[in-house]
Amino acid sequence: MARLDVIDRMILATIQENGRMTNIGLSEKIGISAPPCLRRLKCLEDSNIIIGYRAEINREMLGYKIFAVCLVSIALQTIEGMQSFISMVDNSESIRSCFSTAGGEYFVLTIVAKDWEDYNNVLRDEIQMCPVVASVKSFVLANKHKDEVGIPIDCS
Repeated sequence: MARLDVIDRMILATIQENGRMTNIGLSEKIGISAPPCLRRLKCLEDSNIIIGYRAEINREMLGYKIFAVCLVSIALQTIEGMQSFISMVDNSESIRSCFSTAGGEYFVLTIVAKDWEDYNNVLRDEIQMCPVVASVKSFVLANKHKDEVGIPIDCS
């Protein structure tokens, strides 16, 4: 685990909230001058504590009405079987994330689709066609109640 002082944690909390903030804006918010702020930010990036910056896109504004989470059970837990499944996941534009679970039998996927037909095509033509998939349980998400990105950062 990285050892961070309160200034480093404040930098992380601030850019986690607004990754486009300028260094001057960041330094003013943190309460230090711009050059050391930039040095600290660069150090956090170089040490892989900060691993990237992304824009949060409103998927519905781009026509993606369906957002789902799928629990996929794998029947053939061999290296080749797992590679086959991961390859299918990597080649799918609609599967946006994939996590294996402890024990390795299950994978949790997030999927976006433009409509029900598109979603069913992903399930049928991509996931269920993968020869190592034993079963799929899918949950189409309806209402967002909380969706915070990142992690909680204690700045005290």
